[in-house]
Amino acid sequence: MNAIMIQNLKKNYGSFEVSLPRLDLRQGYVTGLVGKNGSGKTTLIRSVLGVIPKTAGTVQVLGGDITADPAIREQVGFVSETPYYIPTLTTGMVHEMVRPFYPRWDEELYQKMRAEFELPDRKIKELSKGQQKILSFLMAFCCRPRLLILDEPTANLDPSVRHRLLGYLRRYMEDEGNTILYSTHITGDLEDICDYLVGLDHGTLAFQGEKDEVLDRFRMVQGPGELLTPETRGLFLGWEQSALGFTALPDRPQEAEALLGQDARYRRPTIEELIIYRGGNVQ
Repeated sequence: MNAIMIQNLKKNYGSFEVSLPRLDLRQGYVTGLVGKNGSGKTTLIRSVLGVIPKTAGTVQVLGGDITADPAIREQVGFVSETPYYIPTLTTGMVHEMVRPFYPRWDEELYQKMRAEFELPDRKIKELSKGQQKILSFLMAFCCRPRLLILDEPTANLDPSVRHRLLGYLRRYMEDEGNTILYSTHITGDLEDICDYLVGLDHGTLAFQGEKDEVLDRFRMVQGPGELLTPETRGLFLGWEQSALGFTALPDRPQEAEALLGQDARYRRPTIEELIIYRGGNVQ
């Protein structure tokens, strides 16, 4: 079963267009959404949530239309890259405003996490960016959603807090009915937690599949500078050259290995390298 089903989605912003003929996110798994700034990740998330109108196409969330069915909206938690709470409200006021909209709200969990993360009852404008992000996470997480959509959820958080939040997400995923769509530039989080990867590039789908299967399609190549010729550059999606040699991501790994031979070294890329080197020369 799929938690999210997208068909022929188009969303235009002036000359920029997000265009996805088909994208399915399986229920019960963590899908990492990656891409450079401006690749269309936030536009995709907003289209899934129904907060911006689509130019064309259909989006189903948990089997229905999130814009028309309140019962579906009650099962979706969302952490925005930038929290949008009214600055003069206090954290306690936000809590009291949000809680009644979610029948599955877990008050005991909220109070536990609020104490653990030392979230004060202050006006939003008096909170640090990290505290605002924690508040946003608690509002999304404690409604006990079946689908959790996260847009840069650990930005502005110190490593200790990030580690503990990821622990909550792992425990959340022990329930096989739960699903996470996780968009972040902190790719170490995705290396740790995600099952599937979806990559966007200029509004189109660059790659998708199981995380290990996607990463195994590619090979990072490192070798001496004399191997970086016009012929070998033609095999690379992106490369970087230094006094010590070059590092590259081939489009066709087997051809690159046959051409470069044993003078180069080969390994599986990280998620971060896949994002960086798909864009061409990174110098």
